[in-house]
Amino acid sequence: MHFSPADKSRGSDSKARAPWRDDTDFSELYDYWESGREAGDLPRADKFDLLAVTPWLADMSLLDVLGPDNYLCRFAGTALVERLGFDMSQKNIFTFQSEATRDLTRASYQAVVNQPCCAISRYTNHYSSGRSGVVRTLYLPLKAPQGGFPRIACLTRREEDATYATPIEQSVSGTDILDLMWIDIGFGVPDIKI
Repeated sequence: MHFSPADKSRGSDSKARAPWRDDTDFSELYDYWESGREAGDLPRADKFDLLAVTPWLADMSLLDVLGPDNYLCRFAGTALVERLGFDMSQKNIFTFQSEATRDLTRASYQAVVNQPCCAISRYTNHYSSGRSGVVRTLYLPLKAPQGGFPRIACLTRREEDATYATPIEQSVSGTDILDLMWIDIGFGVPDIKI
């Protein structure tokens, strides 16, 4: 499933209405991201102002794309740290990514950066406490700052606590990918499905 830039309307009578726009946080953060685009290009990472996204900061992360298998978490919000049970800042996020979904996650991240496009994924995490929860994440590509690396701004929202299992040493992200939506920002979307 994918949506195009024309899908801005939130009104129920609009033919172009995208269902993800019903999530106010995702919609407002996307609008802020889009306001930073110049001449159709991506917003620059060094102009993505964390003070402007304060309402969502606790659930946000910023990833530096250092290579196809190296996504360094530049910043992790306090709500993410609390849910995961550790601070993922300055860590390669693939160190706690489920092996079962790693290839799909890698391909999706690469598409967000290289296509470029935006995405929303819905997936389960197995937390070190033993809790298994469903979360949804909005991924927004950012143009590399001068001399830097491209980035991805992420907003993750907890949907539900699904079950409890045996506590584990370290939380694992993406144990099951439940849904993946692409948002066309003018460059098309990849043919990646779950």
